[in-house]
Amino acid sequence: MMRKVGDILVGIVFLFIAAVFTVGGIRLSIGTPTEPQPGFFPFLGGMTLMILAGILIFQGWQGTSSGTQAIGKLWGPLILTVGLVVYIVVLEITGYIIATTLLAAIVLRILETKPFWVLSVISLILGVGSYFIFDGLLGVPLPVGVLAKFW
Repeated sequence: MMRKVGDILVGIVFLFIAAVFTVGGIRLSIGTPTEPQPGFFPFLGGMTLMILAGILIFQGWQGTSSGTQAIGKLWGPLILTVGLVVYIVVLEITGYIIATTLLAAIVLRILETKPFWVLSVISLILGVGSYFIFDGLLGVPLPVGVLAKFW
């Protein structure tokens, strides 16, 4: 049996990221599935990532993972990982709209969205639009942050 050390290490990194998301979600207050609070989706995402990372570690340990493809550019995943950690740290301070807009811009940049104006418009639509869907329509209170002065 040939262990795939790369998959095990990547799984451990994703376990760490999942733990950061889960703890961040708990710190924001999770709520219940029928009355979710701001930390509900980060918590849910962290738990999902934790399960998937566990599966990757298990498959890497067993030597059964199909991780034979090259990852490609390492900077993209690294920048995204740092961006997600920063997102959790600044969410309460900057507020949902600003933090989510910036995270969307980072993701779109990694995906090589060419024109800067397209990246900016889509990021802004994602940040503002998702805020109004969750906070306005679904009643999920999200952090307002520095924009509280303008509300």
